[in-house]
Amino acid sequence: MNLTPLQSIFKRMFARWDDSPNDQQYYVKIFFAMVSALICGVAGPIFAGTRGVMFGFLVYVLSLFVIRYLLEISLEDLGGTQKMITNSLPSYLMLWVVLWTLIYAFTSPV
Repeated sequence: MNLTPLQSIFKRMFARWDDSPNDQQYYVKIFFAMVSALICGVAGPIFAGTRGVMFGFLVYVLSLFVIRYLLEISLEDLGGTQKMITNSLPSYLMLWVVLWTLIYAFTSPV
């Protein structure tokens, strides 16, 4: 088993949920929601508005690639491509928007 360094990092981070692929994809998306909210919030006015929304959706797509190719979770285990995309999407969106708003509110000057 020859793992790339990035693949081994993600496998180690989310190894706790190896037996449940749905839980594993949920926590990957939650992790990426926190990271993207932190970046959008700290960047301030640069990511305010449409740029921030586009960045958040691009990070969501990146999380799908991490689930599929770095963690090597099969689509059959998740219920297909559509289930992989739609499962935990509302959780990602809510956490991302709430954290982005809070971080932006407390870090941007008045």
